[in-house]
Amino acid sequence: MKLTKKAEYAIKAMGILARNEGKLCTIKAIADEHKMPKKFLEQILLALKTADLVVSKAGPHGGYRLARPAEQITLGDILTAVGDPLGRPARRSSKTKSEELPLDKILREIRQCLSSKVREVSLRDLASSEVSKHQVEELMWYI
Repeated sequence: MKLTKKAEYAIKAMGILARNEGKLCTIKAIADEHKMPKKFLEQILLALKTADLVVSKAGPHGGYRLARPAEQITLGDILTAVGDPLGRPARRSSKTKSEELPLDKILREIRQCLSSKVREVSLRDLASSEVSKHQVEELMWYI
């Protein structure tokens, strides 16, 4: 499974906000750090705000910050806010809808394990100095 760009950018944006916890970060600053399209980032931050993961302040000295401490936000919270790609089973043809294939059970169990795991990983864990950028990118590749 691979993360969508929306999920990837959401995780990166939240990582920036976690590193700057308590301080406001502008969309421009977040977008520039990871070369994200600003308009797309605006949509992502709106979804994160709707999920009560970030708060915003308007005006020339405005920006975004975390709504609560980074250790209280999980990777699962972020993925859910932007459309949780882990919860979507693959579509199958209508011919096989009624019968469960052996692989279906295994894939469902894998999704459940992944879903459980992302709820254990906090934003603080992702943003900590112990987790290198390479490790985060590797984690995102496997999800």
